[in-house]
Amino acid sequence: MNKLKRHKQIRVFEGFAGYGGATYGLQRAGINHKVVGYSEFDKFASALYDANHTDKKGKPIHNWGDITQINPEDLPDFDLFTGGFPCQPFSTVGMQQGENDQYGRGTLLYDILRICAVKKPKYIFMENVKGLATKRFENTFNTLKNSLKEMGYGDLKYAILNTKDYGIPQNRERLWMFARLGGLPDDFSMTPPTIENGLRLKDFVDDNPEDFLYLSQKQIQRIKDFYGIPSFVVSEASCFDLYNRKIRDDGISITILAPEHNKLRLVEPTGSDGIEVVRKYSVTEQFRLMGFKDGEIDFANQSYTQLSKRAANGWDVNLVGILLNHIWGQLL
Repeated sequence: MNKLKRHKQIRVFEGFAGYGGATYGLQRAGINHKVVGYSEFDKFASALYDANHTDKKGKPIHNWGDITQINPEDLPDFDLFTGGFPCQPFSTVGMQQGENDQYGRGTLLYDILRICAVKKPKYIFMENVKGLATKRFENTFNTLKNSLKEMGYGDLKYAILNTKDYGIPQNRERLWMFARLGGLPDDFSMTPPTIENGLRLKDFVDDNPEDFLYLSQKQIQRIKDFYGIPSFVVSEASCFDLYNRKIRDDGISITILAPEHNKLRLVEPTGSDGIEVVRKYSVTEQFRLMGFKDGEIDFANQSYTQLSKRAANGWDVNLVGILLNHIWGQLL
């Protein structure tokens, strides 16, 4: 990443904060910033956020809770709104109900518009699954773009970026969106140069995974029978792609998914005894694949299930840092 020019501190409000993916990204990008508040409805996500982010005095950053209940007039002023509004309504992994999502998640992006229409931050940075930009949801996406234009933000700039193209071996495509009050130049780029570092999934696995992660031989045989897999014999740690019913030989993992999908499986190299070894991804492996360095995040003594959910719903902090550095390099 490039070293940015000195600039005025940016006040940030982090919506749908999760573990604070935007904050981690801003730090990595070298952007001078201060988080003035965040919004997170999930108690486990907010506990994880609080364990990892405080103000300069070590005090907790105020959580404004459920974004649908926020009165924008009550919020402190901020220069940048960040938010990865829930992706399930637009994801191929979910039911793709869009704005008709039975849990009301498909309309939460309008709370971003509602808040920004009043607070008028200079910048808006958002993320979602690439499905939002497809024909199936073009009405929702067009509404988002048109609303921002009517609010004075000009044309929304966006790009679909994949984690695996930026040094982390995870096939994770996401739609990244950015707008500036007053608009951005036509040639404004949302696509940083890709990074080739040769890292493979085997470089991200634990040395001594916990026993509970391992599948029994009976469970392995059941998977082989159900998916038509003749063998789980591999020479290096590999991802079993349940969607395409194959063991990936490219050193890339499928996207990190919430545990309820029950799709993440890692195949370990077969030993001299010929016994096939298949297991779940550990928490540390999942967070490494989300761009974290070991020890960079405090897991706050949360359970495997909760931490796996946070990783699945979070932002790849490596990519966020690269993208924000690329964006701010053009702004300064």
